[in-house]
Amino acid sequence: MKPFLSLIRWPNLLMIAYMQYVMRYAVIQPIIKLYGFELQMSGFTFFCLVLSTICTAAAGYVINDYFDIKTDHINRPDKVIVGKYISRRKTMMIHLILSIAGVLLGGYVTWAVGVPLLVLLFIFITGMLWLYSTTYKRQFLIGNLVVSLFTAIVPLLTLLDIPLLNRVYYNELLDMQTNLNLVVVWVSGFACMAFLTTFSREVIKDTEDFEGDSVCRTRSVPIVLGIGWAKGIVITVNMLTAGILGFVFWRFLRHNFEGGFDFLSFVYFLLLILSLLWVNWQVYRAHVAKDYHQASVMMKIIMVAGITYGWVVWYMMC
Repeated sequence: MKPFLSLIRWPNLLMIAYMQYVMRYAVIQPIIKLYGFELQMSGFTFFCLVLSTICTAAAGYVINDYFDIKTDHINRPDKVIVGKYISRRKTMMIHLILSIAGVLLGGYVTWAVGVPLLVLLFIFITGMLWLYSTTYKRQFLIGNLVVSLFTAIVPLLTLLDIPLLNRVYYNELLDMQTNLNLVVVWVSGFACMAFLTTFSREVIKDTEDFEGDSVCRTRSVPIVLGIGWAKGIVITVNMLTAGILGFVFWRFLRHNFEGGFDFLSFVYFLLLILSLLWVNWQVYRAHVAKDYHQASVMMKIIMVAGITYGWVVWYMMC
């Protein structure tokens, strides 16, 4: 059981589930309550959405390990699962089962919310994760962008509640001459944060795996441009992320609902910005794989902290 859990990256799957539940219950639900509305997607249907996302992501991790055996034997030999604890044939079977489960569950969700054609999105994501592992991962920048995009899609999937809300509350929205764009903006903000932090972390991981990737002729950023340029890209992206956080706080969040200064959000955003600056310093002075690994771990902590800000939103609105 332990090799299987390691193969599907269970901590990452928990983070995916956490992200989607935070979006639904800490962000979307409090916002629509401002309009006097209630969530329309059933708890079971939403659970199927989360499970579909988890299965699809797990399938991606499995097939990635399947095609990364040679690289992993160099970069992290103590963590190799495929061919050591789980045979290649069983690995492929696990990938197939998880992929089918993800698409079927996604199909049920899209049917339940009245937009069955959106099942094509789940099929597309499953196919793209296969292509990522076989092709895109070894191409310059494309692999990093694909992973970052799919991470951003995770919170955006929770917007599947919008079609139901528009259908049920159509007359009320017309009477109030409003829409649910505020929900889309908030969730998109978290998706943007997920994209930027994931992209930064992916480049850091590529730099950490420089030795194995160079042997396998992977065209990662540090191999194509050099480690110095890779560091510069990470630092630039993190500075951009910090700048966006500062702008969003000052422009939209510095005042709470009572009109006073939102000290809680100020402290939260300040800690996120300082953490990003710490990662920049760690990357700047990094010389060995261990240094990059520490920066990568910190980026994951920042990602989780960014998601957790949803509970601050819930606290302010409830």
